[in-house]
Amino acid sequence: MRSWQIFKIWGIPFKIHPYWFAILFLFSWTISNQVNITSGDIYNTKEAWIIGFLTSFLLLSSIISYEVLHTFVSLNQGVKIKTITFYFLGAILQIDKYCQTALGNIKIAIVRPLLCFATASVLLLISNYSASQEIIAINIISRVGILNLFLGFLNLIPIGSLDGGNLLKSIIWHFSGSKNKGRNFLNKVNLSLSFLVLIFGIILFFRFNFYYGFILAFLGLFGVNSSKSESQFFKIENILKFSKVSELKLKPLRKIEFDSNFSAFNKLIKNNKDSADKYFFVTNNGRWTGFVDENILKTVSIKKWERKFVGDFKKPINSFVSVYANDKLWKTIERLEETSEGFILVLNAADLPLGIIDRSKIGHFVLNKLGFNLPSEIVNKLNYKNNYPLGIELPRIINSMKQKGDL
Repeated sequence: MRSWQIFKIWGIPFKIHPYWFAILFLFSWTISNQVNITSGDIYNTKEAWIIGFLTSFLLLSSIISYEVLHTFVSLNQGVKIKTITFYFLGAILQIDKYCQTALGNIKIAIVRPLLCFATASVLLLISNYSASQEIIAINIISRVGILNLFLGFLNLIPIGSLDGGNLLKSIIWHFSGSKNKGRNFLNKVNLSLSFLVLIFGIILFFRFNFYYGFILAFLGLFGVNSSKSESQFFKIENILKFSKVSELKLKPLRKIEFDSNFSAFNKLIKNNKDSADKYFFVTNNGRWTGFVDENILKTVSIKKWERKFVGDFKKPINSFVSVYANDKLWKTIERLEETSEGFILVLNAADLPLGIIDRSKIGHFVLNKLGFNLPSEIVNKLNYKNNYPLGIELPRIINSMKQKGDL
């Protein structure tokens, strides 16, 4: 579904997704039902719906206002935001660059909870000092205050991407000097809390309430899987950051002597099992002199194949996209993605070619590091397609690491 832009501040579009209106209706209906049940003798059905709608609208509107102030603080801390879209009880931000300091992230994480508590304090004071609690406006103010108080505490729960999780992670980063320590500790906290929720949900499921037990068990299981995924993601980041090209198993170079004629070259091509790899590297008595591709056959008449030699059509090796064996894996992937064919030559320190790598070789290496040993049939199929296996989007992970300042 398409989101609608409601306003634009500091060059950033603020949008609302249609789900926002669905949650507005659901909240309005839920609160109006509660008013009918608890205060049906005070308010009629129409008044209950007014209370329900205005409470929901003011709550969701306050969330939008908090996000505006949160955006202001984020921009001042060096964050670059592309768009902000409001769903349900929060917003999804498209960020081009994250804050690079622990203290800056602490300031960003504390904004929304503080605004929730400040708003709740003012509204609850107004409602408590009111002469009558039966006035519709006071009822609405009280409910919005309580809901803001609830949101403030909810945001401070140290899990996932909530402000509480980011706050805990940033505080550890600030005092330890290591961003990774904060991430690891937060992930362990998420895993522990998820296990507790899962166990409590299972007990509730079998002993007390089937419905709530099922929901809690599902949330706990989701949290456990999310923590494990985060742990795997962290491992992939470390592999990309610290591994070198020399650790990969390279694809051997296909060689051809410079004085081989086109007929001999054609026989080599027919014996080639990898149709995606069209390159041959030219040698002269063991010395590398250049490379050619299969397409040169199309430039010469078949009648002249016996008299034409591969060495006359070679290109210099330095014109082939290449990396060095000691280069980091993440830099190599970026270089690889710049090529049109997905092949890249690996050189040693003396600029001599060692072999070729492609996406499947890199992806297979990463999976082995993670403990996934794929069957040879699958590996051969992946090599043929030259894609990153199992859908792991390594270029996107690298881009995310750059946005967070990890590279």
